[in-house]
Amino acid sequence: MVENAKKGQKDYKIAVLPGDGTGPEVTVETVKVLKAAAGKFGFKLDMTEFDFGGERYKKTGETLPDSAIEELRKFDAILLGAIGHPDVAPGILEKGILLKARFELDQYINLRPVKLYPGVETPLKDKGPEDIDFVVVRENTGGLYTGTGGFSRANSGL
Repeated sequence: MVENAKKGQKDYKIAVLPGDGTGPEVTVETVKVLKAAAGKFGFKLDMTEFDFGGERYKKTGETLPDSAIEELRKFDAILLGAIGHPDVAPGILEKGILLKARFELDQYINLRPVKLYPGVETPLKDKGPEDIDFVVVRENTGGLYTGTGGFSRANSGL
């Protein structure tokens, strides 16, 4: 993030990796939302798209080279679509792109806030958005994330 001289405006560098499957359509819509937020709240976005995914792998045999990791380190955030392609054997893209990026860039936590929206049916009867303050923290350090794949507690059901 860079402080812009214009009235404390922030500039954000975002790497966009659409990936495979529904990833490209999801990231296109997410970019629209980010641009709308930037316009409304007065910050600037500098987005760069990368083509890492199944199609690139099929053409080049390359997943995510070390040079790409170094390039991604220069960004404030990474917007990642989906990884996995029907014409690429399972595990190649997931380990070569997703796990490599997560390990190399120290991205091991998913934060998922829980929100209750007015007018949405819920089992939490008689509760409103102001009554819910909950965040799910998913730490990606066990199971497939241990080492380069595998399980930390084989045959344990976990």
